[in-house]
Amino acid sequence: MKKISRFSLCLLIASLCFTLPGAPKKQNPTATAYQQGCSAFSRGEWETAVFLLRQTVTDPAFDTADTNYMLIMAEIYAGNNKAALSDCDSFLNSFSKSLYTQRILYTKGKLLYSLGEYEKAIVTLSDFCHKNEGHELYPSALFYIAESLYAGYKFDQAEDIYERIVTQYPSSEKVSAAQYRLESIAQRSREEKLLYLLKQTGEEYLAAKEEYEKQLKLYNSDSITREKLVDYQQKNKELEEQIADLERQIAELKILQAQSDAALAQKQAEEEQRIKAQEMAAMAEKERKEEEIRRLKQKAQVVQQLIDE
Repeated sequence: MKKISRFSLCLLIASLCFTLPGAPKKQNPTATAYQQGCSAFSRGEWETAVFLLRQTVTDPAFDTADTNYMLIMAEIYAGNNKAALSDCDSFLNSFSKSLYTQRILYTKGKLLYSLGEYEKAIVTLSDFCHKNEGHELYPSALFYIAESLYAGYKFDQAEDIYERIVTQYPSSEKVSAAQYRLESIAQRSREEKLLYLLKQTGEEYLAAKEEYEKQLKLYNSDSITREKLVDYQQKNKELEEQIADLERQIAELKILQAQSDAALAQKQAEEEQRIKAQEMAAMAEKERKEEEIRRLKQKAQVVQQLIDE
């Protein structure tokens, strides 16, 4: 081969970097599974992504924090929370110094909440808050601690945390959800008071009704005046009206409660969808950059071969 001038060689390398398709090369099966898993993740094909990424992490060379984090997210989006929780534990054991570690700790707490393990969720999320007071997920961790308390009917404790989110973290995306819960707790408090009044009024009504029936028998035996009997009838009517009004108020509160719960569920669903979209976009960008690097490496190999010749 003729000797190539330095200038010509530079032009050749530049040309190859932008035009050569790259020499065909047999790829590692695990690398192929990883690339396909990333692509499935970026397309939102969660079951496929889980299958391929699970296969990928069996190879020590690909058993990285990045791959395991992606696997956990894919499992969550696929609805397999139990598997994701198990993998969170494995991640925390294997990658305790990773940049993802605290985010995975938060994710574990949230998964425990979603699985109904409220006490464990409180412990895990409290641990996260203790270690990460300035973390961007701190208000969200507080919210799910409050949600766990709320689910366990510890409304007073939950209310304190919801109020803390609203007052101390006004820019948090959890503020409106916390406000919904505060309204819900207030409604529950009113409902409990109405139920108590209903119980008391119902007992009073039964006693008055019993007394009326007793006096009615006496009236038939001419031992009670008609005016007194009318008074008993009026009292019973008033108590019946009170009971009907209390039942109406309780029914209205239940409707408000259902509307508040539905609004909160919708807001949570929208937030989850937004997070998914962000994860997918980030994965698509990562995949694009990795593909560019792979192509450049292939072209560099071709250039090196030409130089060697």
